[in-house]
Amino acid sequence: MKRTLLLSMITATMITPTLAMAAWPDKPIQIIVPWGAGGNTDTVARLVAEGLQKELGVNVNVINRTGGAGVVGHDAIAKAKPDGYTLGVATVEIAMMHHQGMTNLDYTNYTPISRLAVNLGGIQVAAQSQFEDIDQLTDYIKAHPGKLKASGSGLNSGWHLNLIGMLDSMGLPANAVTYVPSEGSSSALLELVSGGIDFTTSSPGEAKSMVEAHMVRNLATMAEEADGLYKDVPVFQEATPYHYSFSTWNSLVLPAGVTDEIRNKLITTMKTVFAEGKLQQYANKQGFEVYPLYGNDMTNFMKSEDEKYGKLIHKLKK
Repeated sequence: MKRTLLLSMITATMITPTLAMAAWPDKPIQIIVPWGAGGNTDTVARLVAEGLQKELGVNVNVINRTGGAGVVGHDAIAKAKPDGYTLGVATVEIAMMHHQGMTNLDYTNYTPISRLAVNLGGIQVAAQSQFEDIDQLTDYIKAHPGKLKASGSGLNSGWHLNLIGMLDSMGLPANAVTYVPSEGSSSALLELVSGGIDFTTSSPGEAKSMVEAHMVRNLATMAEEADGLYKDVPVFQEATPYHYSFSTWNSLVLPAGVTDEIRNKLITTMKTVFAEGKLQQYANKQGFEVYPLYGNDMTNFMKSEDEKYGKLIHKLKK
């Protein structure tokens, strides 16, 4: 009897960790969003939460942790207990903030699960612009450095860096085009049609309504190749001699240190969520793309983006 009892206790001790791991998740999960409610990142996060809740069978709640131009929320994700119950949406700013001296956080503080949405950089001109195609624009910039003005959003923002990267690919310094900061793409596009600037570096999605109204023309996207929503718009690195692509993005992540079991289960679950198509439908309606990347592929992507943004931000500091 004693021997049987002892064997039972040993067996229970051996299987308890396995059962505990298999039980994940057994309580609500939260997704931290570093930006305010109502924006595209927040809406994407809520669609992810809806999908995860359906597949995992527990409540999944979205928590907005704003402040510090994204630093507060990204810090909260990184410092959360790595037990699988706190997820986050890391945005492209995580590849920028530490290069700008805002934080020490970078992609190594997170365990990426999947890329969620991609917002392509682009080049737009007013409908009446003298530039008929992207080659005409780049040729003019090279022949007349410093003469043209551009905008897209604020200083040091993604669309400002889009311009810097384009100029760098052409072998030109950052001041080859004067950048006029704006409060965002909408303001920049209004300035474009009023004649205050010569082109914008915003996404084709943000310019969509003005393009459809025949007020603005897309000269190029900064896509890797012609694909997706804007496959009919020339791709910068295909239409010019210059090799350059650019996008902003966000990703579902966990804090660093999460077990492979939880990581892999979430990756599998997100593949099911993507297959349902709600994320793609919302993204396409808003004018941006969904190109999923998972796990190690997303880690490698975030690393390369960190290097790319670091190089561009360093050029701004010169």
